[in-house]
Amino acid sequence: MDGTPDSWPRRVAWLAAAPVAGLLLYWRVPLLWFQNDDFAWLSLSEDVHKNGLLHALFTPFAQGTVRVLGDRIYFLALTESLGLRAWPFRACELATWAACIVLVALVGERLIGEKLPGNSRLAGLIAALLWAANANAISSVSWASAYDQILCAACLLVAFYSHLRGWRAAEWILYLAGFGALEITVMYPFIAVLYDFLSDRKRVRRTIRLFAPAAAFVVAHFWLVPKPSEGIYALALDSRLPSTLGAYLAWTFEPGSSALRNRAAQLHLPELVLGAILGISLASFAIRCLARREWLVGFFVAWFMAFLAPVLILPSHLTPYYLTLPSVGLAWFAGWGVARAWANGGFMKLAAAGLALAYLVPSAAGIQAQTRWFQDRSQRMRSIIGGMSTIASAHSGTEIVLEGVDDELNQAGFDTHPFSLFGLKQVRQFPGEISTEDLRVAVANGRARVLEIRESEVADVTDGFARQ
Repeated sequence: MDGTPDSWPRRVAWLAAAPVAGLLLYWRVPLLWFQNDDFAWLSLSEDVHKNGLLHALFTPFAQGTVRVLGDRIYFLALTESLGLRAWPFRACELATWAACIVLVALVGERLIGEKLPGNSRLAGLIAALLWAANANAISSVSWASAYDQILCAACLLVAFYSHLRGWRAAEWILYLAGFGALEITVMYPFIAVLYDFLSDRKRVRRTIRLFAPAAAFVVAHFWLVPKPSEGIYALALDSRLPSTLGAYLAWTFEPGSSALRNRAAQLHLPELVLGAILGISLASFAIRCLARREWLVGFFVAWFMAFLAPVLILPSHLTPYYLTLPSVGLAWFAGWGVARAWANGGFMKLAAAGLALAYLVPSAAGIQAQTRWFQDRSQRMRSIIGGMSTIASAHSGTEIVLEGVDDELNQAGFDTHPFSLFGLKQVRQFPGEISTEDLRVAVANGRARVLEIRESEVADVTDGFARQ
């Protein structure tokens, strides 16, 4: 701090800039409803009433995970206290996201301070802006079931900021909390020890104690939690490793790549070329830093690789949101590079600003496109389930038979049969889950209503079906 009377207001404004920009990018998030795995997590309350709290909190799910804070307590606390409302989940997601962006700025400023005195605050701000615009984190911010990604990021960023400040108790508390959010927390000790090795080796002996909980967690996780031997969550360390790493690197450097890749068959040449230019620019800056013996570059790369490494053994489950935490390291590195070029002025200043904008603008467009898709998809689910509930309430005791369920609706959650959460106890799809003859008999006896899905609406076509 510079000690002037207006230093605190300036400081607050500086820290608020990046999270405000991030929240503006995700302005559609408050409008989103539930989808996909959300319905399974929302049913945890039923599991508590049937099998008890311990069963709901600690029973491994199909993918072999027990994320007590990131999934179980998160969904249970909000549904038990506020019901099946989406807005509390959105508020938690956005608040945690904004806090993470602030932490990226604070940690970046402190890390780069010695290397770039006078411009470290700018470096932290740029890093936070670049990370906020990272399109790979769209699902983490927009989907309740992926909240564990940003919760883990928040825990470990606070833990590392506490490490930098020498707040040992706070570091341990947040580090241990991270195990309840996501398994990649086991990599945090490597990061903390590496930083101390590069900055103050006298601290390594104390920091190395962080490995004890990580080792205990790994042993317990592989011993007590069964792992799937097949399917997309099957662990595999094989020849697919280079291509898996290559896919994540491509997503990291191609602006808006995750949004484009999710909605289109392949990227166009401009995105590929721009991604290559950004990657080569950052690599060349890394080489120059290493030539000057600025080993901090190794820490930034190690952050990216350490937190990405655990998901590289899931080659059948390539998912952009796995880059949410790893990309922080490269955001710090890029912020350092842009701030240094800005301080040098001249052509380097213009080139750095151009590269930053070349990343930010298409990334922002990608976030808008993908959050719009999330909004349309989830609101369609909400409208259809709401229409089903209205019709079912007018014909209590009858079975609901859905006609016209498309693949998009099934992928958005219908295939998990979430209907009982909303008071719809008997729901089947036609064709597929009931034969034509059985349906005719049920309709004739007044035991079923046939509902046809038309875009985002539901129409009762029972009478028309009976006349066929």
